[in-house]
Amino acid sequence: MITEIKSAPSEIARRFLVFALGLVFMGFGVACLIKSTLGVSPISSLPYTFSLLVPSITVGGWTALLNLIMIILQPVLKKGIAKKTLLLQCGMTIVFGYFIDLSLECMANLSLEHYSLKVAMLLAGCSIMAFGTYFGIIARVTLLPMDALLQVVAEKIDRRYTSVRVISDLCMTATAAVLCLIFLGELKAVREGTLITAFLCGTEIRFFTSQLKGLTYLLLPENLIQKEKQAVPAVSEHHFVLTVSHEYGSGGRTIAKRIAHELNLPYYDTEIIKMASERSDFAAEYLREHEEKITSTALYTLFDWYTGSFPQDELPVPEQIFRLEAQVIQEIAAKDSCVIVGRLANYILQNHRNSLHIFITADETERIERVMRKESILKEEAVERIRSFAAERRNHCRQFSDMEWGNGMNYDITVKSNRYGVDRTAAILIQLIREFRLIQF
Repeated sequence: MITEIKSAPSEIARRFLVFALGLVFMGFGVACLIKSTLGVSPISSLPYTFSLLVPSITVGGWTALLNLIMIILQPVLKKGIAKKTLLLQCGMTIVFGYFIDLSLECMANLSLEHYSLKVAMLLAGCSIMAFGTYFGIIARVTLLPMDALLQVVAEKIDRRYTSVRVISDLCMTATAAVLCLIFLGELKAVREGTLITAFLCGTEIRFFTSQLKGLTYLLLPENLIQKEKQAVPAVSEHHFVLTVSHEYGSGGRTIAKRIAHELNLPYYDTEIIKMASERSDFAAEYLREHEEKITSTALYTLFDWYTGSFPQDELPVPEQIFRLEAQVIQEIAAKDSCVIVGRLANYILQNHRNSLHIFITADETERIERVMRKESILKEEAVERIRSFAAERRNHCRQFSDMEWGNGMNYDITVKSNRYGVDRTAAILIQLIREFRLIQF
């Protein structure tokens, strides 16, 4: 939900101006999608369908009408919603509908014959609508009526907003498609462009939000001030941080613990899970089960595309966990010298000059034997665990960094523990670390 911020009159004026500009772009973007004749976004599919069935009311008029219904439903489902919030949504709805109709009127004589031109118009509409949504996000004035209603519904039925939003989009799109087929005999509001818009807009919104920070802070410098207040403390170059990544069955954790003990450094592994749990709604056991695990990058990317514009706390769970643990790792490193195991710490702290990144591996046969011995399991199960661990770490690394997990280029030291044994490997690494710290200081 939008957090109400006490602001000076000049800041409030700027936020409303940015928000109004966003509505202009969004209205123009919707008009471009309609003119492409390749289908509109899921959220616009019903208003556009109703305008085709009842042309006496414009697309903008139907958009405003449906949004007003969503505004009315909010206080019915949830008591205590501020009247000011509802009035803001009403004003936004009327302005949004007006700019849709104004844009369509300006493009009334535009006719696109070639399919390539229609695709170009569709892509332009996606980008323009995403750019307008970006303005709405940074303005932090109010939510769109549909987003506000779906958040109320999600809270009411105790479900995540993302799940409710996906179901809502599917229902609206399906309803629009059925109405078009029954009364018009063809799919006009829902076509290939609907799918393209559904997946492309979220990605573009995220791109604009992340890449146009300069424009964001130019228009609304208060956003930068608020960001700086929430910033993670910088990691002191006087703190030595050792990150240890390892293959399952290589003895990496045992080696990391011995290094931490010999050098009298704090050791962080499962402790990160506890710290992350304390500052979030995730239970420690849930974090332990889901951290660093992405079984399919293709499915994750597909969902990531679709949910690109969702609120920060409604991001896919793996991304929420990664960001949460990354913040914990940065705070740990800012506090003192330490040893950190796994969780892409080498990537998160890659720009820290006084850090050393180690990757511990071993021949597969040695890892299998170690896992069989340690876990008291048969060879087939040990092989499956090792391969599953490796696949999950590769996918996790690929998704959240520009590095390849296990690639020696991404570490300062890569060592095979079976060449020397766990004890000797730890001793060798301790000597190298001492030499590194002498050079650094």
